[in-house]
Amino acid sequence: MINSYKYLISCHIMLHDYVIRFFEKIEHETGAFDDAFFDPDFYDIVKRHPKIIKTQLIAIYNIFKRLDQTTRTTICNQIKNSNNLELICSGGYIPVSLDNKVRGLKKLLRDFFLNLYDQVLDGDAFRNKFHTTLLEHFNKFRSLNKDLTLCPTCGIGELKMSKSKTRDQYDHFLPKSLYPFSSVNFENLILCCKECNSFDVKGDNDTIALSTGRLFYPFDFSHKQLSISFGINTDNVKPEEILWNITYSSPDGKVDEIQSWRSIYDIDARYSDFAKGRVEKWYRFYWEYLNDADMAHMPEEDRKLACLKALELDEKLRLSFIRKPVLDGFLRDSVLARAQIEASVYI
Repeated sequence: MINSYKYLISCHIMLHDYVIRFFEKIEHETGAFDDAFFDPDFYDIVKRHPKIIKTQLIAIYNIFKRLDQTTRTTICNQIKNSNNLELICSGGYIPVSLDNKVRGLKKLLRDFFLNLYDQVLDGDAFRNKFHTTLLEHFNKFRSLNKDLTLCPTCGIGELKMSKSKTRDQYDHFLPKSLYPFSSVNFENLILCCKECNSFDVKGDNDTIALSTGRLFYPFDFSHKQLSISFGINTDNVKPEEILWNITYSSPDGKVDEIQSWRSIYDIDARYSDFAKGRVEKWYRFYWEYLNDADMAHMPEEDRKLACLKALELDEKLRLSFIRKPVLDGFLRDSVLARAQIEASVYI
């Protein structure tokens, strides 16, 4: 992960809190179902969703109360711990996976948590209760993180800004189809570019299974930006056919997290393709800058330094991420492609 997000505390997190408190209340209950299991504010929403909340929770409770206390406590702890994203990312807990093949109580739980996201979180009852929408959360979240214009996950895709006509889709960091307990937990709902969130890249892939056991926590306020270096394994007169070698490093030694991130988001292939499609233009920019008549009064080394410093500032302002590392590697390692591009200027 290139950059982390600042977490937004808003009324939108309340649905998740209500549900967690419901399961805390029923952990030691074995009697008849009681509406007192719902927080009063939650009950206002429950009444508007009798089938997908109340009926489902009654069905869950009627099975749940017949289980022994150890099993009931285990299930409640699984629900709570599956929402401790920071602990999960550190490798301290493996959340419970519930796929579409589960049956019985597990299926009831899975369906309930999926419905919370699909039908309740941005449904009329929640909107009316809190006078808000999911779009409003997006706008506030983007305002809080307005310094991030590039996707924090990959650093090459663009993000929509607050008040844009359309918004980016929320990505379930732990896919809700496998880890439904965190379906409405906003620690598990992050914004990333369309490609990162696409089925061609992450989609519903099992984040935990693809990882080393450790993951970047999306809201780690102490996260330090990764460093990336590009080198050329095989040069080619056609820049788009260069074979790149990419190395990654972290100031705080997050080797396992980097490997997980590369696997989950297919980073190596995406970065290589991104470089292949742009390196010729990036080098032409550099070459034409150095040979621009308006810059002729400056010594060549000063022109080179000025150009690379401009790209460095671009990166510092988070307007680009891999452009300078790619160009650095190209300047250092390419002979064939550079000669071809330079020759084409005069044709």
